[in-house]
Amino acid sequence: MIFAPDDPASEALTDGSLTGGDWIRAAAILFGALVLATVVSRVLRRLIAHGIGHGFAAIITARLAGYAVFLIGLFYSMVTLGVRVGPLIGALGLGGLVLALALQGPVENLVASVILQSRRPFSIGDTVELLGIRGIVLDIDSRTTRLRGLDGTEIRMPNRSVLADPIVNLTREPVRRSSLSVGVAYDTDLQLSAEALAEAVSRVSRVLTEPAPTINLDGFGESSIGFTILYWHQSDVPSELATRHDLVLAVHQALSSQGITIAFPQVVVWSGESTGPTYERPPARVRTPYPGLDDTPPTSKRRASWRRSNRRPDTS
Repeated sequence: MIFAPDDPASEALTDGSLTGGDWIRAAAILFGALVLATVVSRVLRRLIAHGIGHGFAAIITARLAGYAVFLIGLFYSMVTLGVRVGPLIGALGLGGLVLALALQGPVENLVASVILQSRRPFSIGDTVELLGIRGIVLDIDSRTTRLRGLDGTEIRMPNRSVLADPIVNLTREPVRRSSLSVGVAYDTDLQLSAEALAEAVSRVSRVLTEPAPTINLDGFGESSIGFTILYWHQSDVPSELATRHDLVLAVHQALSSQGITIAFPQVVVWSGESTGPTYERPPARVRTPYPGLDDTPPTSKRRASWRRSNRRPDTS
């Protein structure tokens, strides 16, 4: 659109007449901003990649910084041409708000992606538990976190859901602890059982000796007295499964060799025959003493009945 010199819209956009030098100066500023934005983007991407590793966080942060530098140069070049950028910035801010509301979901995933890669609760290759699912981290993009499940499937989770829920990193530390519960019968020698369990744990080579495993009595169950074995192993999932397999085998062997029964849930079957007490004649009145009720003397007189008696007075 071309505005006439006396057009009010033209006065709102420019301040005075423009010369060739003004256009050259604005073009130089815009070109310089473009070059500076490219340099800033590349340098920042290298710095972030060196600090937190290559990934989407380095790419998006560097691009946003480059866009910001270019926009600053663009606005400055427009000021050089006499354009009033105040109303333009207001219009862009309102349009950005409307766009942000319309793209709330993708924007939340984008922000969550930047937070995840900047704070680094997990890295590529870590075994994690996210949203109740275990898997190995493959990648984090602008929308999802990709996992390879332990069954070989590929799983994509929204970044905002990953950030909102607890994140369990199974391989951040080289070792971690697991537990195994064992129940023995009520008539079992508990000291002998504890010694047998300790001997079983010592025979499993995958159980680490440092930190040392512990064996604790955890209480009385419905059908057994329970032991809990706390043991340490390598943090990867295959080591966890292999260690548990060996430990269950060793515990069963140790208890069986000592004649100790591993308790199991028991059910009492009723034959249907009545063996309870019988009453020849029920009592005429049932009143069981109740603490706090029958042993407290009355504190007030009994109120007279409000009902009128139907009996006539004796006049004889």
